[in-house]
Amino acid sequence: MTSDVLALEDCYTIVKNYINSENFRVISFKTSNYFDEVNGFLGEHVLLETEVDIDGEKINHRFFLKRFPYGHQQQGEYLKSMDGWAREIYFYETLLPNLKGTLPGYTIDFVPQYLLGKLDDIMVFEDLSLKNYHMPRKPSLNLLDEDHICLILKTLAKYHAGCLAFEEYKSAELGYEYRLFSGDEKLIQEPLVRREDGFLGYAWVKGGVKALDALLAKVAPSGLSVDALRQKFRILVDKALNLMKHQTKFRNVVCKGDMWAKNVMYKYIGDSTQPIEALLVDFQLIRYHVPAHDVLLFLSLTTDSAFRQRKFSFFMKYYHNHLKEELEKLQIAADDIQMSFDDYLKSVSYIMPEIKLQGALQRLQQCGSKEFFIKLLNDKEEFIKFVFVDKTPFALELFDSDSNFRALLTEAVEELIETSQFPAVFREDCYRILEDELGTTTYELVGYKVTKYGKNEGSLHVLDIEVLFNRQSRKLSFLVKSEEFDFARVVKKIK
Repeated sequence: MTSDVLALEDCYTIVKNYINSENFRVISFKTSNYFDEVNGFLGEHVLLETEVDIDGEKINHRFFLKRFPYGHQQQGEYLKSMDGWAREIYFYETLLPNLKGTLPGYTIDFVPQYLLGKLDDIMVFEDLSLKNYHMPRKPSLNLLDEDHICLILKTLAKYHAGCLAFEEYKSAELGYEYRLFSGDEKLIQEPLVRREDGFLGYAWVKGGVKALDALLAKVAPSGLSVDALRQKFRILVDKALNLMKHQTKFRNVVCKGDMWAKNVMYKYIGDSTQPIEALLVDFQLIRYHVPAHDVLLFLSLTTDSAFRQRKFSFFMKYYHNHLKEELEKLQIAADDIQMSFDDYLKSVSYIMPEIKLQGALQRLQQCGSKEFFIKLLNDKEEFIKFVFVDKTPFALELFDSDSNFRALLTEAVEELIETSQFPAVFREDCYRILEDELGTTTYELVGYKVTKYGKNEGSLHVLDIEVLFNRQSRKLSFLVKSEEFDFARVVKKIK
């Protein structure tokens, strides 16, 4: 018995791995579309249903199957160019077993059960819906609440701690510093941003940057020279692209790399909207990078600026506290492996230009309406233009016609403008400084600007911040020190 998706022997392997037994016979199986709406962007989503005989009893099982996009040549070429299928198989068949086999008491409870993988063909997992796991039950996947976010940060902390601890255990075993990435491991190098002509990941980046450049004129405040802004934006893009790779000054992990709301699953009680557990799914874009990459990208793509202002510092501490706890369970002190809270905040500031750019690029890809993507996926020529050539015409049309896209991209581009103009201090630095100064996060950040301190050619800057606090406008000024591998630190308050 075969189908155009998989063969009988594949079904036998899937069921064997699922029930951890060989004492059964596959009676029948069938496949169908898992979703009625837009299918997966980097793979077709298929429902696999099997009927098996176990000691004379007929039992039905169902599984989630991800199929290589054979029917869409461009998607397939895109996946192959970044080794997407091979990366995910490496993650499940090599990395996770290594963590589990090396780390005492470490459990792999942050991903679905993986049952079968065939390169550039199929991958099969347990059907999480049977355990009441679903995509976020929120009106907008771009705007999650604190409970949903905290569960993911806790989940990431456990996974990241496993990667860090594995490197420590292997270093002790081998007698020299061991790292998962030495520079040659193809499946955990940067999957998208490699400045190689003809590389489709880089084409994706360049096509998105063109659209963001066009949106600058839509979003830039009046009185600001758009031409001058675009020159500064190009400097930011160049810096951000250089940061999209593993960092030698900070500890790295095998980051999930593609952190947004459709790549996480939440367990709910019944039909409630209160999540109680979370899992990570889809590992086709894993890369060796600082842990903050996953954290910051997820916050960038699931919150708006007002929410981040109130909760950013809290989320940074929440994640790091759980990372520290998970490392302690493995007999490792975070401070001893360059993962103190200060170390973590330094890495946050260092890679922030990358997050600002990548968050905006991802929003271009994710924030259009369902109808837009249905139409796009059914027109191969338009799909090629959107993904690999120039997103500008699509972005401008969506900006004018789709209020959700306009709101989310306006915020993303506004932050690109801030970061282009004031690369020494980020708005996230302002959040931390204002919380220390005001003792609260219940204010509105109106804006900020950064200027060099006097004739200083070094790292000292004047930071001017305007806020609405207790319904009154306040202007605060600080002398700050901003160095490359550190976060902006207040030297003194000026007024």
